[in-house]
Amino acid sequence: MPGAPAALAAVQREPGLVPTVVTGNLRSSAEIKLKALGLDEYLDFSIGGYSSDNSHRPALVRVAQQRAGTRHGHTFTWETTVIIGDSLEDVRTGREGGAHVIGVASGTTSLDRLVAAGACHVVPDLTDVQRIIRLINQCAASDIDHGCPEPRQDAMPEEFR
Repeated sequence: MPGAPAALAAVQREPGLVPTVVTGNLRSSAEIKLKALGLDEYLDFSIGGYSSDNSHRPALVRVAQQRAGTRHGHTFTWETTVIIGDSLEDVRTGREGGAHVIGVASGTTSLDRLVAAGACHVVPDLTDVQRIIRLINQCAASDIDHGCPEPRQDAMPEEFR
């Protein structure tokens, strides 16, 4: 996905942000796939949530929150957890699992479908790294109701309004 390496590197460098993976894959499969894309160096796989932890993907959010909390000495909740994904399953996982969701309308799933599914914000790709960081911080600092039921249209790029 365009911008993914730079976006992950920026998240990794940003104080207070903890990049990991929540996936329906086994940990070893996720590591192989993300290493092949050169993204593994930006992620802490030890605190992720994987299919071997629970077959219900939304439950993996809590697994990752608990692992991150143990490792970093901080309680992670829906207020402080943001998932970035490009599928309806990613949005469902975040919403049901207890996280804000930033949707990426990368071509797999349209803006309208991501918004309808409940993504808090939607971007066309990950190339605007500063915008991604701003949206993550905005989600984590917001008083939006649990799950962002009304995505903020003003936070979407011009071409998506």
